[in-house]
Amino acid sequence: MRELNIRKSDEKTNTMQKEIAITAKPRNILESFEHIVELAEDSNLNNDFFEKADRQIKYAARKLKLSPMQTVLLSLFVDRSEDQRIMISELARYTGCRTTRILRLSDDIDVLEKLRYVRASRGGNSLHYRVPAPVLKALRQNQPYVHTEEPVVDTQSFFDRFKRLIQEKKNDELSHDALSTRVKELLCDIKDTVFATALRRCDFNDEDNLLFVFMAHLFVENNDDNIQFCDIEDIFDDEEIPGYIKRMLRSHESQLFYKKLIENVNEDGMARSDAFKLTEETKETMLSELNISQIGKSEKGLIKHDTLTEKKLIYNRAEAEQIDELSSILSEERFNRVQSRLREAGMRPGFCCIFYGAPGTGKTETVYQIARQTGRDIMRVDVDRIKSCWVGESEKNIKALFTRYRNMCRNSAKAPILLFNEADAVLGVRLEGASSAVDKMENSIQNIILQEMETLEGIMIATTNLTGNLDKAFERRFLYKIKFDKPTVKARAAIWQTLLKGLTLDQADSLANQFDLSGGEIENIARKHTVNAILSGDSSIDIQAIAKTCRNERLNGTDRTRIGF
Repeated sequence: MRELNIRKSDEKTNTMQKEIAITAKPRNILESFEHIVELAEDSNLNNDFFEKADRQIKYAARKLKLSPMQTVLLSLFVDRSEDQRIMISELARYTGCRTTRILRLSDDIDVLEKLRYVRASRGGNSLHYRVPAPVLKALRQNQPYVHTEEPVVDTQSFFDRFKRLIQEKKNDELSHDALSTRVKELLCDIKDTVFATALRRCDFNDEDNLLFVFMAHLFVENNDDNIQFCDIEDIFDDEEIPGYIKRMLRSHESQLFYKKLIENVNEDGMARSDAFKLTEETKETMLSELNISQIGKSEKGLIKHDTLTEKKLIYNRAEAEQIDELSSILSEERFNRVQSRLREAGMRPGFCCIFYGAPGTGKTETVYQIARQTGRDIMRVDVDRIKSCWVGESEKNIKALFTRYRNMCRNSAKAPILLFNEADAVLGVRLEGASSAVDKMENSIQNIILQEMETLEGIMIATTNLTGNLDKAFERRFLYKIKFDKPTVKARAAIWQTLLKGLTLDQADSLANQFDLSGGEIENIARKHTVNAILSGDSSIDIQAIAKTCRNERLNGTDRTRIGF
């Protein structure tokens, strides 16, 4: 009985809302949309619905200069605007229609798409829509949305616009053919530029025209000199390159090779048939209007050496000797001299190092202090951001990362340090016979890193806690391998006294002997003591309280297992 009463109450409320929607005087577009959506529910979009919603539809249609049906459809899309994948079937279910009934209205939806009120994604054999944020902003201001774009007037603005078109293509909101058409239109807009004039003289077909523009875009945007088939896939529908294009690129039958606009990437004296780059002549002539020398100079994401705080780190003897040696070599004068000698001897000039050992032993902080001492900025790699849930994207991310680092080395007075912090996730043993997409992706990422380490011109430092599963191929490529052991009793005592100035030598020795803690754990305890001293106003040393904090530092109350090679 109670459920019946609730149902009757809901029906009564629904009826009242519909009556309000019929009689209410619309005050703005969104309010009229609200009433239209209310009346459209289970209406089958029949004549009765249009009669009841007539007042609301006319108001919104007049403001937006749309037909009545286009206005109704837009109101249904806007009502679901938080969803970035609005399906036709959802609109059909809400209005009580067959999906085919909504599909018959495709011409009206196409008008909304042409006016940019909705964007359609047609990838993966599915069709869904979204309402862009600028549309919602205009509607909130009770104004129709008018799509405007900055004019394309030169080569730089052409590539800026092309970058946005590529993003639309990745979102499946632009087809391959539509992208090709837009490129031809934009080239006409800048027909008098050096770039457009030179491209026009090549007399390419539409396919080669788009392919070259995309390769030029990859160079202009990322200074990419290692363009592979997985990159080129982005401009094709369903990310599938036609076989004849692959064949023509591999066999040099492509017009891009014939016109000497591209060449194969050379690795270890061998030309790679699946990797391409613009020729130097192309860069210097066709892209002469762009300030190419500035590419790769962005400091975004860099940790600047002059922002790093000086810290006194306490090492065991073996660690200290190796770190001092590495710091000395990475000083500007010695590093340049050593690199020159290595090149003369036909050896790899890059420095790849790995810092490994137990957590809290100062691996990452050591990198920071080396950077501060040698005046080198740090490009820190966030492995979680590199790894994408989309197969193929992770490989592109890691390639782009090394491309950006190469550009920084080329355009910086001092080569920055490329820091792979907590690199366990990308340096593990490669899987043989990998079958799943994820395993193949992991192997592919590792292969790219191995190749990049071979040709590295700068400084790469990886830190890791877990080295038992380090791939042997990586181990061979690390020139310096520095193991960070947990501090000895003597080193622990020195750390205690460095971090807690009020400790006596006897107290520091006592804590060092009682508790086998890492430097990071001692720092945590020192910080807790300092916080408590600030809150209580008592800065005196309470050795018993500190000892209690030491015992509580580890969640399981036991020492961690020592790990390493």
